[in-house]
Amino acid sequence: MYKLMKSVIEIIETLREEGYIHDFMIKNDELCCDSDGSIYEPADLMIEKTERYEGDSNPSDSAIIYAITAKDGTKGVLVDSYGVYSDPKLAKIIGDIPVREEHDLQDK
Repeated sequence: MYKLMKSVIEIIETLREEGYIHDFMIKNDELCCDSDGSIYEPADLMIEKTERYEGDSNPSDSAIIYAITAKDGTKGVLVDSYGVYSDPKLAKIIGDIPVREEHDLQDK
């Protein structure tokens, strides 16, 4: 199903349909949820799925999308640039979050 997706927006929309309705972001070097401002430690989260998107012509179009579930049941997505354009602060936090599945969404 995911192999047919053409954009980051399409991937996020599909994840929204699967219940990943919130957005996670970095704020003050911490991962938080956009809807209520909850702050999460990496140990309180699980990366359920990942998807790497590569733009057709511009390396800055590359992104990685994470489908994340918190211990409190909050489900959301986190998007970062991929490669040299990635956020080093975000990469450090993501590296500390456990991963449930080792494969990309495209493997499904």
